[in-house]
Amino acid sequence: MNQCSKWALILALIFGFIGRSEAAPTVGVYYYPWWGSGQGGHTFDQTLRAHTTPDDQLPTVGDQYSSRDADVISAHIDQSHLGNISMWSLSWWGPNRYTDVTIRSHILTHPRASELTYTIHYESAGRLGNFDSPNYSNLIPDFQYLADNIFNDPNYMRIDGRPVVVMYLSRVFFDDVAGAAALANLREAMQTQYSYDPYIIGDHLFRTVAGGESNLDAITGFDVYGQVFNSGVVNQSSIDYLEQIYNYAQTIANNAGIDFVPCLTPGFNDRGVRSGHLPAARYLAETGTDTPGSAMIAMLDDAVLSHTDVDINELIMVNSFNEWHEDTQIEASVIASFTNTDDSSSGSDLTVGRFYEGYGNRYLDILRNATLPIPGDFSNDRAVDDLDLGIWKNAFGSTDAADADNDGDCDGADFVIWQSNFGSVESFPVTSRAIPEPSGLWLVTGLLVALLGRRRSKPGTNSWQPFFS
Repeated sequence: MNQCSKWALILALIFGFIGRSEAAPTVGVYYYPWWGSGQGGHTFDQTLRAHTTPDDQLPTVGDQYSSRDADVISAHIDQSHLGNISMWSLSWWGPNRYTDVTIRSHILTHPRASELTYTIHYESAGRLGNFDSPNYSNLIPDFQYLADNIFNDPNYMRIDGRPVVVMYLSRVFFDDVAGAAALANLREAMQTQYSYDPYIIGDHLFRTVAGGESNLDAITGFDVYGQVFNSGVVNQSSIDYLEQIYNYAQTIANNAGIDFVPCLTPGFNDRGVRSGHLPAARYLAETGTDTPGSAMIAMLDDAVLSHTDVDINELIMVNSFNEWHEDTQIEASVIASFTNTDDSSSGSDLTVGRFYEGYGNRYLDILRNATLPIPGDFSNDRAVDDLDLGIWKNAFGSTDAADADNDGDCDGADFVIWQSNFGSVESFPVTSRAIPEPSGLWLVTGLLVALLGRRRSKPGTNSWQPFFS
């Protein structure tokens, strides 16, 4: 047996032990239903993209759109499909507030609402008082209101029959004895009155996991910027650090018997609405402006997709779909050229020298290409080619490493799927990392490392405050 055959056998044996998920992740986004002038709605004046020069870089649906506009909602549903997004986590600030009315009367009642699922992103900072001395008096009434008006919607997302709620800053409000008691009382009230216990995903990660994680059903880390990019440096080292954080958090979640939901963001710049934070560019320092979106690509490939949880359909969260104040949006924008200037007195108060573009569908495309595998692409390199045939041959009859039809094994049906998709390629920007042409032993060894890195298994306080409560 030659060296290549030996390593191929090792590869097959390893995959026979660990398996590999070919399922597309479930992609959720934080969605902000607060746009629209009047009655507490937000406008785009306090956003970086309204002030770039020589041209602004605002949304394709309009530079002052309303979240209550049926055409805007429809366009956002279309954009979600383009990005392989299936869930909106809707920012909710309390009964009868602007966001609540928008959700109940415009989004959930939209003629196309059934094309997605929805969760509530419970804005704890606007409902539970001061960080140092929380007031939990709103908690049970808020959930009762949500149960009566939103949780019962047929398109509301459920896990094991339980309505899903993402709890902002759970690491601040539910990390001690008082927080644990508040959650226990909430669960008891919901079970007694509505016969279910909400599935709560807590924003419980900020470099470390806060105490009380076992009182939640899953943990995530909403604030990606504050954890790894708040120095204003976006490079491969910061992406690698994020991966280390997620590896640690997933281990903590496993040990606590709960799930883990990794989060990503395309970048960050809040200088259009407040001062004091260094922007995080949307490209890696190593690639520069020649590779826009490379930061998000690296996050997906190197930190996020390797830490999903099969128990919850490999759910990931994107921060955000349309939070333009902090420039974390992936919502489609107008097309405009790169610039590092703005209309401030210095010409760069807002950009701080970082380059920005009117990016069109770029970030939706990146998300789709990373999370929607091509059938037959066993190597996860976004192309169906001879490399995938080699993997199928090595795995045939013994492992599911080339299981295109997700039936649990590698057989002739998977070959037919590979054959029918041969030559398919997803266009996807590459980072500056050089990938050598593989051959012989190094091909198999490199493939082993790459695929093991993509294996999916179960698994401080904010540097700023919310813009608007």
